[in-house]
Amino acid sequence: MNTRYVVKRILYSFLILFIVITLNFFLPRLVFEDPAEPFLRGIPDDEFMLRNAVRKEFGFDKPVWVQFLVYLKKFVTFDFGTSYIYKQPVFKVMFDRIPWSMVLSVAGMLISIVAGIVWGATASTKRGKAVDNALLNYATITTAIPSFWVALVFVMLFAFAVPIFPYRGAMTDGYSLSINKAVFFGVAAGAVALTVVLYKLLKKPLIVFVTPLAGLIAAVFAAVPASDIADIAYHAALPLIVICLGSIVSYALMVRNSMIAVVNEDYILTARAKGLDKTRVLYGHTMRNALLPMVTSIGMSLAGIFGGSVLLEKIFTWPGMGTLLLEAQNIGDFQLAQAIMFFYSFITIFANLLTDFVYHKLDPRIKAE
Repeated sequence: MNTRYVVKRILYSFLILFIVITLNFFLPRLVFEDPAEPFLRGIPDDEFMLRNAVRKEFGFDKPVWVQFLVYLKKFVTFDFGTSYIYKQPVFKVMFDRIPWSMVLSVAGMLISIVAGIVWGATASTKRGKAVDNALLNYATITTAIPSFWVALVFVMLFAFAVPIFPYRGAMTDGYSLSINKAVFFGVAAGAVALTVVLYKLLKKPLIVFVTPLAGLIAAVFAAVPASDIADIAYHAALPLIVICLGSIVSYALMVRNSMIAVVNEDYILTARAKGLDKTRVLYGHTMRNALLPMVTSIGMSLAGIFGGSVLLEKIFTWPGMGTLLLEAQNIGDFQLAQAIMFFYSFITIFANLLTDFVYHKLDPRIKAE
């Protein structure tokens, strides 16, 4: 890969990240006339000494440009301050919620990708037939109906009318999750190391996406008791169904259209002329080159793994990052909201950068210039 291209993309990503950080600083100051307002709630207006002490504690007594420099220094050192809601370091509050968002995001993404590839590949080989028409008709329906409406309907149907699934929470009330953090981080770190080794040995860019995800799943099963996993799976079933209803068809359509676009290419016709098995032509030649557009989609999905969905998490009372962001914005805990928005932006920019590199590696027709 061209070194100039890599450096250029990295510098460009840092520029975008700096712009995001700057906006993160100034937006709360546009929302609140006084940025210290959320921290002064409950303190009477005539308690001047106490109010000034709070301003001094959080640095609101300094000029804006000084606050901005302090803010940049804290972000470089990952010091996001203290949450007004939880009275704990923002970093700790966020990372207590990230695993819950990942439960839905990772499971939903894996199910959607596998089911979408199978459905899309089958539909591309049976154009105009029942399986293809079902995909196109279903895509029309899912495009017209918003996911939050589907979530509300499913809650009414399967949590109240026919109470098959619980309607709220991630675990049974009074049931706390026990996780062996040493095992979790040990397995996760091993997965990262394995990713590097496999990529060096096999030179397959897909390993960069697949192995870390497999490692995360293995880390969860190794660190969390089976009874806890079963309870979480029961509570996650309904929101997962809602997530997969829309995302499966998205991946399936992408695979179908990509495979139809390459099915008449010379190398496919040559493979058929050689008498190769239809399954080998489909999965070994056609799909391999048709899946390139999915790299971008999967890369962007990686950004959403840690972020969760604000609407779905709110509807199902799921304790993920989406719910946390909504709480922070509603109450005015802008230090927590700033940190979450920065985290979202950082993950999105990193995923975009990684996708660019992998796509460039997969498709030699793309020139670095």
